[in-house]
Amino acid sequence: MLRRILAEALASEGYAVLTAGDGEEALAIASTLVGQLGLVVTDVLLPILDGLELADRLASLNPAPPVLFISGVRSVRALPGPILQKPFGPIAFLEQVGRMFPSVQPQ
Repeated sequence: MLRRILAEALASEGYAVLTAGDGEEALAIASTLVGQLGLVVTDVLLPILDGLELADRLASLNPAPPVLFISGVRSVRALPGPILQKPFGPIAFLEQVGRMFPSVQPQ
């Protein structure tokens, strides 16, 4: 449900959006679009391949896309990118995307 809400928020602002059901699917998509992704948004806790492992594997792509983590867990270990803590709404999400990645523009 959150994935759909965030995808709709980004799409309503003109961003092209791809979604994945888990970290492994996200990595497969990203691997076919090297150099074309402006941002990857991932939950820290994902089935199959968690968000931290996903980010580690994305870092091997050249160029590696920036990663925004989201999490409902307050005791998240150090992450290799910014984090948005749940709960949050679409407006806060879009503001965070804009603050962190001002070079990422809607298409």
